Amino acid sequence: MDTRRTIRGAARAARAVVRQNRWRSVVTLAVCGLGTAGVILAGAMGRAQTTAVQERLASVGGRLVVISPNKIPPYPGRPRQLDHAISLEPEDADTLAAKVPDIEAVVPVVGRESILRLGRNASRTRVIGTTPAYAAVRGFTLAQGRFLIPDDGSDRVVVVGDAVSRELSAPTLQPGRVVMLAGHPYRVVGVLDPRGVNFAGEDEDHQVFIPLETYRRRIANRPWITYLYAQLTSDANSGDAVREMLQVLRDRHNLRREEADDVIVRDIADVASQQSSLSDAALRIVSVTSALLLVLGVAGIATQMVQVVRQRRSEIGLRRALGARPSDVAVQLFMEGMGLAGAGVLSGLVVGTVGVLVGRLFGMALTIDPFLVALTVLLSVAVSGIACVTPAMMAARMEPAASLRS
Repeated sequence: MDTRRTIRGAARAARAVVRQNRWRSVVTLAVCGLGTAGVILAGAMGRAQTTAVQERLASVGGRLVVISPNKIPPYPGRPRQLDHAISLEPEDADTLAAKVPDIEAVVPVVGRESILRLGRNASRTRVIGTTPAYAAVRGFTLAQGRFLIPDDGSDRVVVVGDAVSRELSAPTLQPGRVVMLAGHPYRVVGVLDPRGVNFAGEDEDHQVFIPLETYRRRIANRPWITYLYAQLTSDANSGDAVREMLQVLRDRHNLRREEADDVIVRDIADVASQQSSLSDAALRIVSVTSALLLVLGVAGIATQMVQVVRQRRSEIGLRRALGARPSDVAVQLFMEGMGLAGAGVLSGLVVGTVGVLVGRLFGMALTIDPFLVALTVLLSVAVSGIACVTPAMMAARMEPAASLRS
């Protein structure tokens, strides 16, 4: 019963402290609340980023290597191309598949921007020339129809991405329809399921796919390709496979030892790890800043409680003169400070939760981490408790006679 009375009395006293020091209390609680909310939001964004990276990595199989042309300095006699590098050819894919045992499949890819039209509707899209193995290597699935097949050869057939199909009026874009690509008719054979954005930041739903030979013969009469996708076997060591691929391509391109590599070989898992590291660094900065705000808020509460003790010296002396023990005074002042700290932490929890809900409304996959919330609350309470001990002990050590004289 005494405990309940003490808590109720401390709550009333805390409200009185807030009313007496309104602006200082508002600033202190705001800083404390922002610190708590910042930690919660940083944790939610961190979980969302980790989940997104894992999903992207899973969508490409997690064993994918991208081989792209390297930007090398021009040499006398070397052909100059404005929009194509000239260090990769489709035959490189066959050579890699034959000489690197850790490779399960190799897919050549070449692309450029173009306009796809259906009736009065048009969509600016990226045209990808590739082989039938592309869908399996990249994990693409179909909403309608089929993907490219070997029998397509150099036929004018096209597989349309989800965003492109919607821009061209999806209900009427069925397999068998004829669309105009770069001013020529192409027959739609399939429509892809949504994919989203890849590691390079490209919208993979804004792409259409045609046979590689069709691209080379009817769109760009050039032998060079943009990049290669190499799918590694499940038991392959990616580091060894990357080094072996580089050496095979150097031998095929007749590069001397002193010459730089004319291709770049990147493991998608390493790219994902780098992206995660950058995101983690940014989130650590946010978390540290939020923690500092929380500490500043707690320090503000401690400072305010010291001022309250000085303002209430006569009240504390009167209580001691009427028989209150030093421990009673200390508990009262400690509970008042903890009441302020609890209000700040509670406001931060509310703001953080509202922030997560607002993020969800805008399409962000934010989720609250219960462990992080519990840890933040416990640390806030612990630090607040330590900060409130000093003013409480100051009040307990006051002598009744000296306090009443002041």
